[in-house]
Amino acid sequence: MLRGLDPALKPGDLIIGETIIADDGSVYGADTYLLSVIREETPVGAKFASLFGADEIVDSAMKKSALFHNHGCAAVDMESHGAARAAARAGAPFIAIRAIADPADRALPKAALEAVAPDGSTRVFKTLGAALRDPKQFPELMKLGGDSAAATKTLRRSLGPLFARLFLCFDL
Repeated sequence: MLRGLDPALKPGDLIIGETIIADDGSVYGADTYLLSVIREETPVGAKFASLFGADEIVDSAMKKSALFHNHGCAAVDMESHGAARAAARAGAPFIAIRAIADPADRALPKAALEAVAPDGSTRVFKTLGAALRDPKQFPELMKLGGDSAAATKTLRRSLGPLFARLFLCFDL
């Protein structure tokens, strides 16, 4: 899940990660050739920006604000820095294409904190159980669901043309 750090970003905004800054201070740049290819046919509204790669869930608006002010990154996730690190070790080109799933000013509901299992699957019943124990979380979970749907819609609309463009740029 790509969480907004920049207050100007809204759910569904497309972000092209130019740089990934990891929790440990490592910095990974996206492949310059891939960036140039994407810039030629950038989807309307896409933002080229730095992403922060966290090793722990950034669950509050206060933590998001601190990351934005300390690092200047547009958004934070827990996946891009691992992919960037693996690509760097393999000598492979890398670029992060993500969409904002929740805005900078919104905290994650506590019921959502353990919603994702280590294998990436969603723990629906665990999340619902936590929300049933504290029903005040349902409105925030519904907002998060709507925001995540906006991000998914953006990626579905944008990835096909972007991947086609990236595929055509390689001399196979």
